[in-house]
Amino acid sequence: MGILKLFYERFFNLFEQVGNITLFTADTFKWLFKKPFRRQLVVEQMEKIGIQTLPVALLTSAFTGMIFIVQLYFSLKEFDLEPLCPRSLGLTLIRELAPILSGLVMAGRVGAAITAEIGTMKVTNQLDAITIMGINPVQYLSVPRLIATSLAMFGIVVMANFVGILGGYLVGTTLLDLNKATFIAETLKYIELKDFFASAGKGIFFGMIISMIGCWRGFYVKGGSKGVGKATMESVVISMILILAADYVLNLIIW
Repeated sequence: MGILKLFYERFFNLFEQVGNITLFTADTFKWLFKKPFRRQLVVEQMEKIGIQTLPVALLTSAFTGMIFIVQLYFSLKEFDLEPLCPRSLGLTLIRELAPILSGLVMAGRVGAAITAEIGTMKVTNQLDAITIMGINPVQYLSVPRLIATSLAMFGIVVMANFVGILGGYLVGTTLLDLNKATFIAETLKYIELKDFFASAGKGIFFGMIISMIGCWRGFYVKGGSKGVGKATMESVVISMILILAADYVLNLIIW
């Protein structure tokens, strides 16, 4: 009976959390199109979210491209298929690795920061103070972060695509036996404009997930400072899981 009771509680708790996320997201998108539009807050969040996350995301993408080209080269060399390395690197990075890794980096860094910041405001009653001032806290806190995270992820994924391919190109043409002209020609030949749009679109969608989960956990923090720490951890874990799940669904839709 104890196990059944635990399963029952966890099952309905999951549905409650899904309902809370859905309602919170709907409320945020409702305020997204209502005045006043706080552009200054969006710019501030873009700086905190995008610019400060960019070096880590690009460094991750560069090393991913370097490592991936090495693995591809020695795997395909056994079958004399080294010329396939550039196209395999380009397509895999753009379609999959760049948006996924950028999203996971963003979730770990930005998702945690958003939850900690809003959660601290929650436990110190700052959200109540904002409400008393006649300002909707969802519009004031959640909407700017939604816009900023989505735009930041768009830019980061686009740059991560190029940096990852560049890292693979440098390693492949200097340390491995790959021709420079052939590398560039093969990469451009098999990468279509649709791949770039799909990759950037994934970035925007992942940014929405990160911001909504981060804000939602911050708004629903319980238990003081200890609760903030727990909510921060949960925010990162949930965001990463949802990013991977969303990536699977988007791959089925796009390709």
